[in-house]
Amino acid sequence: MKINFLFISLFLIGSQVIEAQSKTGDIPVFNFTKNYPQKKLKLHDIADIEYVPLETTDDILLGGMAALSAVTEKYILVHEGQLGDVFVFDRHTGKLYSHFNHKGASGMEYTWIKDGTVLDEKKEEIYVCSHNIQVYSLKGEYRRTLKINMYGSDKKVLNFDDESLLIYDDVVIEPGREKETKGDPYRLVSKKDGSLISVLGLHFEKRYSKAIAQHLENGMWRPYKFFYPQNMHYGSDLIIADISSDTIYQVSSDKRLMPLLTRKPSIHTTDPRSIWVPLLTTDKFMLFGTFVLDFNTTGGKIPTFMYEYATNEINKAPILDTEYDTKPWSEGRWSPETCPAITKNRTADLIQASAVLEAYKGKRLKGNGEQVAKKLNEDDNPVVRILTFK
Repeated sequence: MKINFLFISLFLIGSQVIEAQSKTGDIPVFNFTKNYPQKKLKLHDIADIEYVPLETTDDILLGGMAALSAVTEKYILVHEGQLGDVFVFDRHTGKLYSHFNHKGASGMEYTWIKDGTVLDEKKEEIYVCSHNIQVYSLKGEYRRTLKINMYGSDKKVLNFDDESLLIYDDVVIEPGREKETKGDPYRLVSKKDGSLISVLGLHFEKRYSKAIAQHLENGMWRPYKFFYPQNMHYGSDLIIADISSDTIYQVSSDKRLMPLLTRKPSIHTTDPRSIWVPLLTTDKFMLFGTFVLDFNTTGGKIPTFMYEYATNEINKAPILDTEYDTKPWSEGRWSPETCPAITKNRTADLIQASAVLEAYKGKRLKGNGEQVAKKLNEDDNPVVRILTFK
């Protein structure tokens, strides 16, 4: 049976529902079955490149699981989920501003950093997402706890505005608890006390997931999931490309929900599901990838497509990273590996010092890369590479 994507108005006591807004003209359509023309691009031709080396001392050593969370005008935020370390570096010099670790069992601590960290530069606060959301100053002083149960399902927490966080509740796959999956997974909550502010008007009669439960012996189970990059930040706006939706939306800072791109065939008619993921959004274009959500495979390379706003053109767009990928044109291997919060038209990633030095020896570095590499040692902390798209 074909299941259509529905918009349902919700009326909640004490909260507002953000509804999808109409858009003048037809929404551009991406056809999963079409063979789109190819546009070959070099990363350094479409983006300016800047490197920020992160300070390295015996007390400031980042492990292999370090995650880049945010790059703002003043700060760079990095965390290590299992270890519980939170590092704040100066955005321009890479010098350490603060470091804290509050793993523990008290009401002011966290067991581990389950769902990442959020930086509010204006309020100078860091939100650590674990069993609840713990709020600290930039120096690590405890401020308050937002009592939002983070264990009901996998969650994504994003900074929305001065007053609210956007929380996404993923599908619940734990055997016996599947009915706890929410039909309205996007909500804004207060940064002050965690209370509900509003709900995005996106209701899903049927939801799909990037994960399934694998049943083991003795009634045990484990999650089996796909991991892929997904950019949801566009400056102060956010991009939503839900697996269960046929439309990609932009959520503006004034809480408008605008459709950007739709698809065919519908997500509900393909089995296994052919899905798309937003990789990068700028003022001029959107990059997104596609793949088949087939749990009988081990995944593979995600082809990259570019949708250009001015022309409404869609092209297959392999992007060659000439600094770190020296393979032939046909490979086109660059795509954002993380989704750090950053200003418009930018993205950033962590590059291991050894990789930077190898690119330096090959004379492939762009921007200020050579100046940074000259002062690097192979065992230094990773370097933040900031890309500003032209």
